[in-house]
Amino acid sequence: MALPLLYDCDPGNDTALAVLAAVGHPGIDLLAVTTLAGHLPAERTAHNAAVALYAAGAHGVPVARGSELPLVRDQVLAGVLDLDGGLDRLRDDLPALGHDPRHSVELIIDTARENPGLTVVTTGPLTNLASALRRDPATGRNIARIVSLGGAWGLGGKTAAAEFNIWCDPEAAAVVLGGEVPVTLLPVEATGAVPVDDALTERIAAGPAARVPLASELLESMRRVHRPGPFGPVPVPLHDPCAVLYAADPSLGETRTVRVDVELDGRHTYGRTVIDLGGRSALQARTGVVVRLDTPRTHAALADALARLPAPATA
Repeated sequence: MALPLLYDCDPGNDTALAVLAAVGHPGIDLLAVTTLAGHLPAERTAHNAAVALYAAGAHGVPVARGSELPLVRDQVLAGVLDLDGGLDRLRDDLPALGHDPRHSVELIIDTARENPGLTVVTTGPLTNLASALRRDPATGRNIARIVSLGGAWGLGGKTAAAEFNIWCDPEAAAVVLGGEVPVTLLPVEATGAVPVDDALTERIAAGPAARVPLASELLESMRRVHRPGPFGPVPVPLHDPCAVLYAADPSLGETRTVRVDVELDGRHTYGRTVIDLGGRSALQARTGVVVRLDTPRTHAALADALARLPAPATA
């Protein structure tokens, strides 16, 4: 039986690729996509999600526009150019794509109520999900688990202490991690080790997924981007698709159950995820943390999911 899944995200290139993977994966029943401001403004992320679903042939999956602002702090955006450059062609060709009239928070609540046992995957700030859990306590009882891309046990990300998704809305992350729904985090150290490299892009371009042009375009756009590393530029990671693929098949990762807290008061550490891999905390260890992903199997799972997408109606 396919996994009933709601995907909450802030789509740029790698998120759009994750949407394609969620549609194509035989183990996932994608019920809804909810969006919010994060890497990009909310209006743009909602449209990017609609573009990705259109390209995947998933015209019946609702897309909602969500939170513009964090729960407490001022709005922050990634401030990085070309986060969705791979979507340019389709986005420009399809300006009239609409979205569900409901706010993302309402769509989360409704989807959970209609589908008890729902899995929620998040790859952006946790504002939508935290708001849904606070607004309707029954939502938490209807969600079986949360798989969330976010946090870091050492590297930080946006700051020296904090990874971007958590840093955008630390208070929302604290709500989600402190709730009753089981959460598995995929920190930046785990997903950051799964690259968009030449082998992956060539595999997709040479396989059945090549008939879905957006998949190759997104990967090629990502492949051209390199991030600074301690010994020179390194390939951009496959962050968001990792979360979707792991949700469908947790055997892709090595996961430990540990204590995770979010720093809300630190002057220099605001938004840090305190991940107790050493087992030093006396508090309950209740959060799954993926410490390692199998890169070859993750690449293979992505290629297989993309290969199952239908060819576009028109070339």
